[in-house]
Amino acid sequence: MLALILTGGIIASFIYAATSMESISFMYRRSQCDRCNGNLRWHHLLPVVSFLLLQGRCKFCRKKIDISYPLCEIIVIILFVLPLFFELGLADYTLYYLVVALLVPVSFHDFNTLTIPNHMNLLFLVTGLYLTELYYIEPIRDFSIILLLHLVYSLFSESIGYGDIKLFTVLTLITPVNFFIYTILLTYIIGGLFVIVINLYKEYKNEKIPLVPFISTAAVLCFFLYEEFNLIYYGGFL
Repeated sequence: MLALILTGGIIASFIYAATSMESISFMYRRSQCDRCNGNLRWHHLLPVVSFLLLQGRCKFCRKKIDISYPLCEIIVIILFVLPLFFELGLADYTLYYLVVALLVPVSFHDFNTLTIPNHMNLLFLVTGLYLTELYYIEPIRDFSIILLLHLVYSLFSESIGYGDIKLFTVLTLITPVNFFIYTILLTYIIGGLFVIVINLYKEYKNEKIPLVPFISTAAVLCFFLYEEFNLIYYGGFL
């Protein structure tokens, strides 16, 4: 468990930092404060722990560290250890950890900026295809889904970003078709309920809503409830 906690925290910290980078220089240069560009040492970068020890402030400029960093690390750590206590319905652990490691940090980035970096979608695609060894590729079905996604975008481009379409496209190629269908349906069910709730408050009406947090939530739920969703999909309750 300790190994999963450490791995989850380190990966979350690295991937979240990567979401806001515009070049690969972050891979070989020292980590820096977002505000003062001060070079951070290893003990300033311990997931969650450093944030607490530094009282949420940069060691050098004393400005507040974005709370998204520790929150992202905590959520990824929790999701990394969750399979130790609950069995995955879709027992592809490599794919599960990949989805968690990439989608959670991108969710925070989308929440803060309403954008999905192209390089993160590309990283997700390449890594996903490599780790799954093209196992889930179904050319005709995948092509049909991707075509349908782009048709939806052409009709509702004001309601959905193209970054979301690209992310859905990646998920189509690296997950089973049924899994993708459950994920996209659950995404809009959860997102729709969220919109209904916030629309009860006038000050939040017509605000743009980030979609990736709902995609991430739906995907994680689908990993654990995959067999139950299959039972419903194939008429097991009828």
